[in-house]
Amino acid sequence: MIYLDTSVLGAIFFREPGAANLVVRLESQRKAKLMISAWTLTEMASIGGIKQRTGAIDAETRQQAIANFQRFASMHLVTVEIDPADFRTAAVLIESPTSLRAGDALHLAIARRLSAKIATLDRRLCEAIEMLGLARFELY
Repeated sequence: MIYLDTSVLGAIFFREPGAANLVVRLESQRKAKLMISAWTLTEMASIGGIKQRTGAIDAETRQQAIANFQRFASMHLVTVEIDPADFRTAAVLIESPTSLRAGDALHLAIARRLSAKIATLDRRLCEAIEMLGLARFELY
């Protein structure tokens, strides 16, 4: 099982540099269960909103990227719900010496509960995964 952090999906659906390589890498894992959480849906909407507000993309591009992501998620990803215990675990992870943001701690708590490898492009999150002894899926 591979838990996809929003940084990976944001890079793919908002066509950031290296997106094509990420798609190839994930396609090579077709037999693995690719997962996201309900929190990822919120974060993807946030990424689109930030990119539009900062002028990086226009409204049409944001809407198309989000629609493409939602279609892909419904067809190819398992979306897991957040368990109340995930919030408590995330709070504990924030208190560790990892300097995690709340959303990232929540992603780690969910992946930890599911015993999933974590795929991320976020350097700080990669460091936390290593410090906490969690499994990471190498994207490159």
